[in-house]
Amino acid sequence: VALVLLVACANVANLLLARSQGRLGEVGVRAAIGASRSRLGLQVLTESLVLAGLGGLGGVGLSMGGVKLLQRFSAGALPRLEEVWLDGTVLLFTGGISIAAGILFGMAPALQATRPETMGAVKGDGRGSGRSRMSSALVVAQVALSLMLLVGSGLFLRSLQGASQIDPGFDEPRNLVTAALDPSLQGYGEDEIWALLDRLVEELRALPGVTDAGLVSWLPLGLNTADRGIGIEGYEFAEGERRSIHYTQATEGYLEAMGIELLEGRGFLRSDDGKGAGVIVVNRVFAERYWPGESALGKMVQTAGDREVVGVVEDGKYTSLGEAPMPFMFLPARQRGPAQVTLVARTRSDPSEVLAEIRGIVRRVDPDLPLFDIRTMEDHMGIALMPARIGGTVLGLFGVLGMLLAAVGIYGVMAYSVAQRRRELGIRVALGAHRNDVVRMVLTQGLRLAVFGTVLGLVAAALLGHLVEGLLYNVSSLDPVAFTVVPAILVGVAALAVYLPARRAARSDPLTVLRSE
Repeated sequence: VALVLLVACANVANLLLARSQGRLGEVGVRAAIGASRSRLGLQVLTESLVLAGLGGLGGVGLSMGGVKLLQRFSAGALPRLEEVWLDGTVLLFTGGISIAAGILFGMAPALQATRPETMGAVKGDGRGSGRSRMSSALVVAQVALSLMLLVGSGLFLRSLQGASQIDPGFDEPRNLVTAALDPSLQGYGEDEIWALLDRLVEELRALPGVTDAGLVSWLPLGLNTADRGIGIEGYEFAEGERRSIHYTQATEGYLEAMGIELLEGRGFLRSDDGKGAGVIVVNRVFAERYWPGESALGKMVQTAGDREVVGVVEDGKYTSLGEAPMPFMFLPARQRGPAQVTLVARTRSDPSEVLAEIRGIVRRVDPDLPLFDIRTMEDHMGIALMPARIGGTVLGLFGVLGMLLAAVGIYGVMAYSVAQRRRELGIRVALGAHRNDVVRMVLTQGLRLAVFGTVLGLVAAALLGHLVEGLLYNVSSLDPVAFTVVPAILVGVAALAVYLPARRAARSDPLTVLRSE
C-alpha cells in the first residue's frame, strides 16, 4: 500500500511540476511585485494539500463502497466480516495520510516554483528547456517502485505453481474428505465416545465410494499443531538440540486412508488400545536422526510413557509446505483417550457426494452431534497456501495499478517534454530531419528513464525477495522468470507510453509550429 501511495504521489508531483512550468510567467509577475519565495512556495503547497484532501474524501467514499461489496460477496469466508467498517480511527488515519501525501507530492512543485531562475520568467525567458531533472527522477522512482510490486507478485504466483509440485507426504488430496467433531461436548463418556466413533467409521467404510477411513487429532498443514518432549534410549542430546517433536494421534486406518507410505513395520491396529503396551509410528527423518544406519523397529521412545516403534513411514509436510524435512511421530489415539477428532476418508467417487453421506451418517447416529470443518483435503491445504495466495493477489493488483500509474506518469512527462520542444522539433523537421528520426529521438529519451528505473527496481526487488523468502514454495527469491518477464512487460508498457507523444511530435506541421512561435 505504501509503495502504491508513493507511485501515486510521484505521478501527481510530476503533473504539478508540469503545471508550475506553465505558470512561470504568473510566478515571475508575483515575484516582481513583491511576493516572497516562501509565499510562492506556500501557495503551491496549499494547492497540493487541497488536491490531497479532495482525493482523501474520494478515497473514503470508495472505501465505504468497497467494504459493502466485500461483505456482500465474501459472506461467511472471513469471520466477523460484518463488523468491519470505517470507524473514527480509520478516518483519522486516512486524514493524516492525505495530509502527509499532500506535503510529500507538493514539495517538489513548491521547490520548483521558488527557484531563483524562475524569477526571470516575467522577462519572457521562462520557456521550459524540456524535462527537468526532478521530473525525470520522479519517473525513475515510479518505474522502480512499480517493478518491485510486480516482481513481488510474480514471485508469489510462481510460488503457487511451485507449491502444487511439492509432495505433501500423502496421496491425491482431492480424493480425501475430512469432517471434525467432538462428542464430549454432547456429554458422552469415554467408552460411549469410542463406541460412537467406531460406529461412524464402520458406516463410513461401508460406503461404496470410500476405500478406507480413520480418525486423527490434528490434520497436517492446518492451524493446529502439537509437540511433546521425548527421550531416546542410548541417544545423547547435544546442547541446544530440540527435544520436543511434533506429533499427532491417529487410529487404525488413518495412515492407509491418507496414503502415507509405510517404509517398514506396520501401522496402528484396533488392538493398540490403552490396555496393551505403548506403541509409536515415526517418520524417516525421526528414524535416521536417532538410529542412523539401524532399523528403528523395536526401539524405545519415552514420550507419554515408554513406547516401542512398530512402524516407520515416509516423510511429509506437517506444519507448512515450505518446511524442511523434520522428525514427526504418530501416537495411537486409543491409548491417549478421545478428544476432538477429525474423520478422514479416501474416496473413489465424487468427494462432495461422500461429504453429504457423512452428514447423513452423523444425523442417523446422533442428530444433535455437530460437525465442523467439513471439506476436502485439497480445501484444507488452502490454509497452507493462504500466504502465497494473498501475497500474489494483493501484490498483483497493486502491481498492475502501480504499472498503470507509472505509464500515465511517463506519458505525462514525455507529452509535456514534447510540448516544450515543439519549436526545436519543428526546426529539425524543417531542416530535413526524417519523422522516424524524431520518433526515435523521443523514444530513446523516454526509454532511458524507464530502463534506469527498471535497473533500480530490480535491485530493490532482489532485496524484497530476500525478505519474503520464507513465504515462497519451491521457487528462488531471485526466480529468473519473475526477474525477466516482469521487467520486459513494464518496459513494453513504458515504450507504448513514450511512443504516443513521440508519434504526435513527428506528425506536427513544422510551418504551423514555427508560425505559432
